Amino acid sequence: MSHSPPLVETKLAGVVLVCGDCEERKDGPTKLRARQVRKELKHGLAHLPVRLRVVQCSCLGLCPRKAVALAAVAQGHAPLAAEACHQEDVEAFAKALARSVK
Repeated sequence: MSHSPPLVETKLAGVVLVCGDCEERKDGPTKLRARQVRKELKHGLAHLPVRLRVVQCSCLGLCPRKAVALAAVAQGHAPLAAEACHQEDVEAFAKALARSVK
């Protein structure tokens, strides 16, 4: 007899993942840091009517050169992935994600 874990309701509509390992690679981004990217995404997604959790994680397996890997999974929406080389890329990802989950 298998025991399934109890599931709980959450107010989160999705999760945004920022790879923390990208900045540590020698071919990683030169100017972006995962913590900075996480803060920018939180700020850029704060106005949404749904709540998305932005977290820093270990390697996502995307490993872009000179960039930070980003991924988002939201309820009822296709997953999004991106590589951010510059601050403008982070802003563009936040805008694309906001359009996707509205």
